Amino acid sequence: MRIVSFGGPGGEQPGVLVDDHTILPLAPVLAPFGLPGADTTHILALWPTVRPLVEAALHDTRHHIARADVRLGPPVPRPGKVIAVGFNYPMHSNAVLGHLTAPTEPVLFLKLPGSVCGPYDPLIKPPETAALDYELELAVVIGRAGRRIAPADALDHVAGHMIANDVTARDVALGAGIHSPLQMQLVRGKGFPSFCATGPWLRMRDERVVDEHDGSPDTEPLRLRLSVNGQARQDGWSSDMLFDVPTLIASISNTMDLLPGDVILTGTPSGCGFELDPPSYLVDGDEIRGTITGLGELCQRVTDEDTTRYGIPVTTTARTPS
Repeated sequence: MRIVSFGGPGGEQPGVLVDDHTILPLAPVLAPFGLPGADTTHILALWPTVRPLVEAALHDTRHHIARADVRLGPPVPRPGKVIAVGFNYPMHSNAVLGHLTAPTEPVLFLKLPGSVCGPYDPLIKPPETAALDYELELAVVIGRAGRRIAPADALDHVAGHMIANDVTARDVALGAGIHSPLQMQLVRGKGFPSFCATGPWLRMRDERVVDEHDGSPDTEPLRLRLSVNGQARQDGWSSDMLFDVPTLIASISNTMDLLPGDVILTGTPSGCGFELDPPSYLVDGDEIRGTITGLGELCQRVTDEDTTRYGIPVTTTARTPS
């Protein structure tokens, strides 16, 4: 089953895709049973109860709406946490770390929930950066709470998977430089609004996909591909991860509670703009398309931020992108 959200920014409602063109809103399906139907996080937490009710209502056309008539928002519009994993694909890790030793356990950082946007929303380029970069990632959404989760039990806590674009203003994130780690600015460089597009849908784990790598029905390995203006940039497989999803969940849950609606970004393959020779960063008008096996396509157009709307001048500081 594929969970979506629809409606204006900040006012999205959850639904499921009946097919590629039709949405069934969940609020009218769940309301008669006294279940919350307006909050995706609550729906994920109650999914074993919700699922049979939704399945029974899928072909009741009274509440159907056309997908083309509404904006699709992020499948989880208000995540409690967005936990990102760095250096989880060896080639990308080598491009960043160079001769430094690869991590022996997952490297974590947080993205602000306010950076989350829909799969077709514009990517707003702030004036503070001249090194705006993309990172296509497989996002894992938590459906069942847990702490200190064993790797063997980890997938039981997963609601499903979706596409994410972990956008980074690399010059802002670098701060005072890679040799001054205490002055790195990851929260700033990765936390601007629209810097975490997700969607178009959350594919629940109860719906398996066909792996195009060997034709078997499974959720892994999944192929991740991203292009900019039609030019292929990233092309990798989830099986290339240094730490797989169960290992990530086990490691992360040793540090913090994982709750329904939390999102884990599992790392990005090589091919980011900073890795090219010469580097190629995103500018106004660029179109980004990202796909992952079975998870649809995310498409964003880069748009310069309209700073005049705030009524204050914006000054920029020159940095050396990395």
